[in-house]
Amino acid sequence: MSKSYDNIIIGSGITGLTIAKLLNNKNEDYLIIDKNNSVGGKLSTENHLGYELDCGFQILLEDYPNLKIFPEIYNLESKRLSSGFITIKQENFYKILNPFKNIKGLSPANTFPGFTLKDKYLLLKLILLNKKYKNKKIPVKDFLKNFGFSHTFIKNFFVSFFQGVFLSKGLNVPLKYFLFIFSLFSKSNVSIPINGIGQIAKNIASLLDSSKIIFNKEIINIGINSIKTKDGDNFNFKNLYCTDPKIEKLINKELNQEFFKDITYNGTQCFYFISDMVDINEDFIYLFPDSNNITNIYFKKASQNKLLVSVSSLSMEVSKNTIEKEILSYFSSMKNIRFLNSYKIPDALPSNPKFFNFQEKSFYKYNNNIYFAGDYLSSPCLDGAIQSGINLVESLRK
Repeated sequence: MSKSYDNIIIGSGITGLTIAKLLNNKNEDYLIIDKNNSVGGKLSTENHLGYELDCGFQILLEDYPNLKIFPEIYNLESKRLSSGFITIKQENFYKILNPFKNIKGLSPANTFPGFTLKDKYLLLKLILLNKKYKNKKIPVKDFLKNFGFSHTFIKNFFVSFFQGVFLSKGLNVPLKYFLFIFSLFSKSNVSIPINGIGQIAKNIASLLDSSKIIFNKEIINIGINSIKTKDGDNFNFKNLYCTDPKIEKLINKELNQEFFKDITYNGTQCFYFISDMVDINEDFIYLFPDSNNITNIYFKKASQNKLLVSVSSLSMEVSKNTIEKEILSYFSSMKNIRFLNSYKIPDALPSNPKFFNFQEKSFYKYNNNIYFAGDYLSSPCLDGAIQSGINLVESLRK
């Protein structure tokens, strides 16, 4: 049996939910089809042995401009982090406060080896004047060097901090995007939903008609105006919105442009452990600039006497045993550490510069009635995923 809809959205991640919300606001007919069993896409959380584990450690920058279309997100119970970080250098930990949000950050004691007074001055200058430089066409590392930052500070702060954001030690993103994210971290509140990052998508979806979202439905073929699923269902559409470039492989040969065949990604692994409670600061993310295995660690109190340890790595090969050994080398007082689970995400963030803010539209009209949208055509973050959906729906009015 065949069913017909004006608008079909493939994928219930943030872009798909954005498109659905905006179509719903216009009283437009739509259906979301997702191969998974819940909403969220890359914003997903799994309950494992009673612990809420994000499938890849993520934080929420509360001042993302496009979050304004989802005010319900701010109703989530969240843990707000302190603005700054803790880093390890020469076997010592240093707590660094953001001077733009905490006056104590101006103290001479707010430093680590290699963080000079000149670097502090330049950091404040960049925070205040970053918009002045956003249109420069220069690699990020070259820009920071030309700006006057020391090589040591670039490595120990900019690379160490932002490799966990861009999933790349090379900081290989357009300068405009780097400055956008840098400015947000310097001024925005940063939080983590108490029950996991997946709560963001669930909260958004709760305000949509649940009958218009179909889960566990795998698509195997896309024609000029129809979809066929693995279980034999057929869906007809006037417009189709694809939120993942991999969907292109399902499009009929005569329609297929192989437009996304060269798309690449940056990946990450996230490891979770549980241990006995130790004296750890839960308000900051810990950075490890000299480690080849660990990008950052976040600690969360799991119960009265247990600590949940989230470890992120850019290595797709490193083992849980290697990670555990390295954790204990930094935190020798940690006792009864036990591995919970790990998540390997090879396609965590799109990394193709040619697709950033694609054609200054952030979406792609594939043909007369098939569209592609998502962070891979905008900027690789939550705000970019939303922006792509907004731009696509707004284009339909023209």
